[in-house]
Amino acid sequence: MKTCLLWFRNNLRISDNLPVHYAYQNFDQVIPVFLYPTTHTEHPTGSFAWGKAKHRFFDESILWLKNTLELDGSTLYVDTGSGSNVDRIQNLAARWNVDAIIGPDEPSFNEQQECIAIDHWASGRNVKTIWKEERTLFQQHELPFELADLPQSFTPFRKKVEKYATPAAVLPAPNITSLELDCHWEPTSDFSIPSNSAHPFHGGVASAWDRLDHYLWNTEYITTYKETRNGMLGPDFSSKFSAFLALGCISAREIYAEVKRFEHQVTSNESTYWLYFELLWREYFQWIARKHGRDLFLQGGLQPAKPRKNYREKHFQKWTDGTTGDPLVDANMVELATTGFMSNRGRQNVASYLVHDLHLDWRYGAAWFEAHLVDHDPASNYGNWLYIAGVGNDPRPFRKFNTKFQAERYDPEGRYVNTWLD
Repeated sequence: MKTCLLWFRNNLRISDNLPVHYAYQNFDQVIPVFLYPTTHTEHPTGSFAWGKAKHRFFDESILWLKNTLELDGSTLYVDTGSGSNVDRIQNLAARWNVDAIIGPDEPSFNEQQECIAIDHWASGRNVKTIWKEERTLFQQHELPFELADLPQSFTPFRKKVEKYATPAAVLPAPNITSLELDCHWEPTSDFSIPSNSAHPFHGGVASAWDRLDHYLWNTEYITTYKETRNGMLGPDFSSKFSAFLALGCISAREIYAEVKRFEHQVTSNESTYWLYFELLWREYFQWIARKHGRDLFLQGGLQPAKPRKNYREKHFQKWTDGTTGDPLVDANMVELATTGFMSNRGRQNVASYLVHDLHLDWRYGAAWFEAHLVDHDPASNYGNWLYIAGVGNDPRPFRKFNTKFQAERYDPEGRYVNTWLD
């Protein structure tokens, strides 16, 4: 009997999940494992505790996967031990004497380094390691260029991909084999979603598909997405798929397939295309992360420029607390602290303010976002911060947002600011 350890990371679903599909197609016994992380985010001089909203969404997403596997007679072993992910996977693999370790091939540097270390350990023990891509619309071999030739800005990337590549069909969920293990993990978060949250969603696959159905089929809000996407109040000005994508409760290919089905059965317009356009932005950041590795997280980023190195605790504290005195910035930071979410428009403004008005090291802002955003994705978060700081792709010397003008344009009646600062 061939046994594998199936390591779930940021792919908390069964369908359209290549490592899951491969494991159940090729092994007699599959042991699903999730390593519960430390709920802190590291930054240059310490760490930030996770926000309560992020913790809740994270726990709910794991719980959905655990319950679903149990319905099929299997068990998700949620490991809450200490130590590095590498040590924990090695210990579990040795405990169960597995023939293989299978997991998603994550694009970001730390996750890549974990795979390399596990490969080294396994090679001396006759244990196979199999890492499968599942996070992107395209497999690396499907891109119309080598990774080394990845375009340095988004537009040429988008044009080449749109012309020469099409996402593959969605993989069906495999048949889950039975497995009994002793695991009694339960969520610990007791956070309640505020009634005025623009992200009032629970984690997990069922919630992801409910949201997709709502945004496309039940309301057809997708047909006005391009016009409303710069909003800041309410759940429906944008798709809000990002948190589900970040934890893999739904795949980019599943969303793409559903959008194409909607276009075929209902209507196709500039807004339905624009949602695919935004999926391609996400896609681009994933490949940027894979290409540049550790540089994505360094102060100098992807450019030889010298970014600001300052870190003044009082200034940073005002930014995190939403007490800078800039109403738009403060309202967005209060929303983030309260709900774990902030609009894309808000993220650009508060990031610009930290870098260009407060003259602080961008890495602290990126780490704060990582600790609090329910939809944190390493590639997108750090890629966008590098962009604002002028040390990412398509660098410009001064990408500063005028927050007064932004407030007048996107919150002319002050409804958003008054919602969070009253």
